[in-house]
Amino acid sequence: MGLADAKKYIQQLHKKQDNPYLWPDYLTGLPDKGAIIKKLDAVFPKLGKYSIAYVKIGNIHPYLIKYGPDVHADIIQWAAATLKTTSQKCRGSFVGTLSTHDFIVICETKNISKLIKEAGKIFKKRVENYYTKEDLKNRTTLSFTSSSGKKVKIGLITLVSVVVDRKLSVKKTHLIQSMGRICETIEGTGGELVVMSDDDIVID
Repeated sequence: MGLADAKKYIQQLHKKQDNPYLWPDYLTGLPDKGAIIKKLDAVFPKLGKYSIAYVKIGNIHPYLIKYGPDVHADIIQWAAATLKTTSQKCRGSFVGTLSTHDFIVICETKNISKLIKEAGKIFKKRVENYYTKEDLKNRTTLSFTSSSGKKVKIGLITLVSVVVDRKLSVKKTHLIQSMGRICETIEGTGGELVVMSDDDIVID
């Protein structure tokens, strides 16, 4: 299970990529924005029983700055594969790709945290292969001193998630945007999973 399932998913994906018309999203094999919107319409009134997670590949840009883009597609595909294969254990689950590094996961609330944490653990194990021994030892992608003299350390690539597990005051049309903003905020803090509350909602 775990890495083996994700590897099998990627192998099958590569075969099906020979015909890109079979898949809404060529790179990941996952449903795209249209499918996400449709699923969100169905699930939004059932928040509480079901949960929505916005999942971002955190620290990917510092990695690309330091190491270059050679394994960029691999990283994205492993994120998709770990989320998809892990979610298949949960009845009625859904995984879609929102943008290059951002995904939406929907499943029953009782399973959402376990699903996200398990996927994150498998993903972390895989991406360690893309780092030098020194960076792995320090758990750091980049480190530098800011103009104010503060030492800054940016950690390794990880999956960062924001979960909505109940009805909030935010409208359906603004939900994903709000979740994305929170994901960006926690990306640099070392946090990996936040359950969203009404206090977190900021709408322009």
